[in-house]
Amino acid sequence: MAYIETPDGVPLYYEERGEGETLLLVHGWTMNAEYWWQKNVETLADDHYVVTVDLRGHGLSGKTDENHTLEEYARDIRHFVQSLEFDDVTAVGWSMGAAVLLTYLDQFGSDRLRAVGFVDQSPRLLSEENWEHPVFGGFTPEALEEVVETIQSARPDFAKQFISDMFADPPSAETVDEMYAETMKTPTSVATAVLRDLVNSDRRDVVPEIDVPTLLLYGEQSEIYPSDVGAWMHDRISDSELVMFSESGHVPFWEEPDAFNEAVSSFVEQSSDRDA
Repeated sequence: MAYIETPDGVPLYYEERGEGETLLLVHGWTMNAEYWWQKNVETLADDHYVVTVDLRGHGLSGKTDENHTLEEYARDIRHFVQSLEFDDVTAVGWSMGAAVLLTYLDQFGSDRLRAVGFVDQSPRLLSEENWEHPVFGGFTPEALEEVVETIQSARPDFAKQFISDMFADPPSAETVDEMYAETMKTPTSVATAVLRDLVNSDRRDVVPEIDVPTLLLYGEQSEIYPSDVGAWMHDRISDSELVMFSESGHVPFWEEPDAFNEAVSSFVEQSSDRDA
């Protein structure tokens, strides 16, 4: 088992496989790398050096009650790629993982990044006037506090419903239970702390400043982000490609893994060829 320790002493668990251009996969809120990328890593590693990492407080990484913000997670990713001496990384983030990468770009620009990919994420989750792309199609600060209270008092019910809602075709109850068990590797205190930060963040101003090739991967049937936020992102990132998955909700890498893997692999190769 491989770990990199952050400057404040939190061990980050990671796995690596394959050879070729470096591809870093960053998971979403309360998820982890080992379970959620299981339909992707082996195939992508046929042609690329694939690295997956558990964010602090998630999966097999160290648990701490402190520093669960997008800014800290982005600093962790920065420390991670520096420690492993990665340059020209293609980093793909799903959901909160995409928000972490947007925060990385906000703090560090595209240093050490060759390209980025965002999987079904909005740069702004709260509802406000003239903003059409909040999470769930509409979300208020009051709704956030209700969700936090529900997670604290009835996490199993909330998490299992959330997991089902992530899919265009919900998994079996047995699979949902299995996925729920994986989310429980993230302590409730961590889940609520970083959720508050995620929901209150606003990275819309970062989007048009992205200066590396960007792959946008969105599920046409997403109930987590039911608007056309992928098109909004595509319109504002000068060098971007938008791929829509017709049979997917929030997790196209799980629901349509072959198409997802092909899109990511082709993108990595194209980005590499442009730099050659």
